[in-house]
Amino acid sequence: MTDETLAGLARLLDRLEVPRAVLRIGEGAWLHDRASGGWAGDAQPPPLDGPVIPLPGGALLLEGPTLPPALHALASDLAATLLEAGRARDLLGMVSQTTLALHSSLSLQGILGPLSRQAAEVLDAEASSVLILDRAASVLRWQVESGGASRGQLEGLSVPLGEGIAGSVALTGSPIVIDDTAGDPRVARWVDSATGFRTRSLLCVAIRFRDQTLGVLEVLNKRGGGFSPEDVRLLELIAAQAAVAIENAALYERLEERVAARTRELGEANERLSGALQTLQDTQTQLVQSEKMAALGMLIAGIAHEINTPLGAVSSNTDLVGRGLRKLEGRVGPDGQGLMTSLHELTRVNTDACRRISDIVTNLRTFARLDEAEWKTANLHEGLESTLVLTRHLYDKRVEIVKDLGELPPVECCPGQINQVFMNLIVNAIQAIEGAGTIRVRSRHDGSYVRIEVQDTGCGIPPENLEKLFTAGFTTKPRGRGTGLGLAICEKIVRAHGGRLGVESRPGQGTTFTLTLPVHRSPQETTASGA
Repeated sequence: MTDETLAGLARLLDRLEVPRAVLRIGEGAWLHDRASGGWAGDAQPPPLDGPVIPLPGGALLLEGPTLPPALHALASDLAATLLEAGRARDLLGMVSQTTLALHSSLSLQGILGPLSRQAAEVLDAEASSVLILDRAASVLRWQVESGGASRGQLEGLSVPLGEGIAGSVALTGSPIVIDDTAGDPRVARWVDSATGFRTRSLLCVAIRFRDQTLGVLEVLNKRGGGFSPEDVRLLELIAAQAAVAIENAALYERLEERVAARTRELGEANERLSGALQTLQDTQTQLVQSEKMAALGMLIAGIAHEINTPLGAVSSNTDLVGRGLRKLEGRVGPDGQGLMTSLHELTRVNTDACRRISDIVTNLRTFARLDEAEWKTANLHEGLESTLVLTRHLYDKRVEIVKDLGELPPVECCPGQINQVFMNLIVNAIQAIEGAGTIRVRSRHDGSYVRIEVQDTGCGIPPENLEKLFTAGFTTKPRGRGTGLGLAICEKIVRAHGGRLGVESRPGQGTTFTLTLPVHRSPQETTASGA
């Protein structure tokens, strides 16, 4: 009972000059005393022997003489009007609160919880609940409840469409009012048995949106009597608002799912584009490197030709001079023996120098492998030996090279590219050693694979850099000493050969690179040009 309604009734009683009055509505009672000028809630008001004015849902008991019939009728109409106006204001306020509650959330649970509580409060009922229709299974499932059985007790329970009160309302769309459930066979008594809640009366209406049933809204055990037609209309109004809010929540949920799906699609597309870009960059880098190696091969071939021509003449002339000196030995007297010895030593030095120049040119040609750009069977030890000869100026007299080479079968590969890997690993090992140190080169045959290890006693690699070691552009070398492309290209070459390039390192102790290659080329492996 609102203060505005009580104030209106107090003014009516003052006009009638009623000293005291008792207002009874449902189970509530209020006492009015004209002397004090106000109302007070009183669970046990005093008995009054005056006239009784009937009111909707209660009565107004007056103290004093009986009123004239006309005045009694007028007072009854005015009191009833005040009560109805107050009740209308109360209901309007409650409906407004319900509307705010329904539109305060976009999630289904956020809507149904306040809806259930407001429905019970608006209709002055002990409990209320919302059941949502599962169309696929043709059953109603409890989503929320207020004031009755707990959520845990109702969870897992369902009502088949068309069965019980809730199922019938969902199927027909028509509300059902039961003021006394004791004798009604339609009531699903198994629900009370499962939850321990006792249903005495109920009102159930459908939650519908555009002629489509979404669920039902039910209130249980109205206080102070049965459910009125006004209660039915009010609950249908709440259910109509709930239907719009539930549909909005469903639309929002579907929109979120579509946004999430689209976001995933965009993310996957972005990953694919990033992967394609990385592949393009790797391919471009490999093509540039391949062009460099091809240019190096042609340059080495030209240099080798230019060197071999005069070298052949020098070597031939040195051999002729040696022969001539040996023929002159018997003709030269004692005074000329010292000179002959010096000349023999000079020709020996010239011969050794020519042989060394010839070895260097051969190793350059072996490393470049200009004529071996396609797949072929190759001796990997030859490539290792050539690489060590060509890098000798980087480690000579500073780093000890220990070779532990096992028996390796010929390997199907692109020799020029594998030599490029050898060169990169050995140069990196040399550069990792500051001062004196050791590089161990091992080779082993393991079934259908061969394994080459390059181990150094250098500074090692920090753990946080190991995962990024084969990433294009990553380098820990000072500016001008590394581009960050060498190991990335090597790893790509090895993968294209169906092999694996691994690394183990401990800071301060050294690093071991392990190159594993299949002995025979598999059909899935790409050509050297596609590496």
